Amino acid sequence: MNSSQQAECYREEFKKPLEDINEDIFFRADNFQNEAWYDEFLLFTAIGVCQPNPEHVSEIQKALKIMGYHTRTSELAGKTYILPGESRNRE
Repeated sequence: MNSSQQAECYREEFKKPLEDINEDIFFRADNFQNEAWYDEFLLFTAIGVCQPNPEHVSEIQKALKIMGYHTRTSELAGKTYILPGESRNRE
């Protein structure tokens, strides 16, 4: 599968809910390089946390899940962060 085919493949994956997306060990991170949120994606892969624009949170979480990262979100002072780990149920 070439990179343009992989790009089309992830666009189809992004239509699914986060929990239905599976890791693809052959998928390359640079397939996302033309996305507006690519820098935040790379930041997470480098240090394990990022603070994306609210409209990009879902896409970044899905991209990270394709790459094998399990993430959760957290809000602090009105800003949304993507953090490592599964979401926890709060009771």
